[in-house]
Amino acid sequence: MSAFEPLSLLQRAWLLELGLDRAFLARLPQAGEAAPAPVPQQDGAQPAPQGVADAPEQAESAVATARVTDSARAARDQALALLRKPGRQPAAAPAPEEAAAVQPAVLIQPEQTADLQALQEQIEACQECGLYTGRSLAVFGAGVSPQPDWMIIGEAPGTSDDRSGQPFDGKAGVLLQAMLASALPQASVYLAHLVKCRPLGNRPPTQEEMAACRAFLDAQIRLVQPRRLLAVGNLAAAALSGRNEDLETLRGQVLSYTDALGRQLPLAVTYHPASLLLRPQHKANAWRDLLLLRRMQSGD
Repeated sequence: MSAFEPLSLLQRAWLLELGLDRAFLARLPQAGEAAPAPVPQQDGAQPAPQGVADAPEQAESAVATARVTDSARAARDQALALLRKPGRQPAAAPAPEEAAAVQPAVLIQPEQTADLQALQEQIEACQECGLYTGRSLAVFGAGVSPQPDWMIIGEAPGTSDDRSGQPFDGKAGVLLQAMLASALPQASVYLAHLVKCRPLGNRPPTQEEMAACRAFLDAQIRLVQPRRLLAVGNLAAAALSGRNEDLETLRGQVLSYTDALGRQLPLAVTYHPASLLLRPQHKANAWRDLLLLRRMQSGD
């Protein structure tokens, strides 16, 4: 293995700039580390005078210094040429303002929102409760708008809704469509939920979660402008009617939903279609509820 020539401080600095490992450079000899071994004098030779003896060494040192400087300059020029080659230039560091730039936050003001698209963007950006951390997609709503015959509101998105982003997806949605087709075949419908994110494990949403999402629901009802509301499930029935009573007590009558401005809409309640899949014995009562919907619509 050939020995390395001692490196000057300038050469070391340039090699560090080029990316050479610092630990490897530390093992290389450095110029000026070892003093040259004394030249043995022959017997009888007279030592040269101090000034005469130092002159060759000073000249040699000057030449070596010039050679080192030239080597460092050559290394610098080669490094700069390499960096200037097309495709080899390092990417420019982003300006501090650009690096710190983030997407502007969506202003959450459902009460002042003027259209459904803006309301959906707010819902997708909402972090008012912890449900957003476990969702795949926010489930906003779907159907005829504005002024559908019915706005049907459930409790919370299910597993299928969470994957597709559509309300009442899956088997429960198929049953709901069949129920509507049998009782209200000509009715226009808009579908939505009390909360817009699926609770993990398909559990019912808590009171805190429903309260965090209530302003979005009220704004959605205001913008969709339905002629009537149908609440499916006990939580939706209690929330929209404002009455803390069970579903069996609220069924079979025309209730009312009142918004923040005091405006009222006719409201009916029935079983959630997912509940009917689990408890088919309630289908007879559900059919009676559908007949009430038909009378409400024909009575306008």
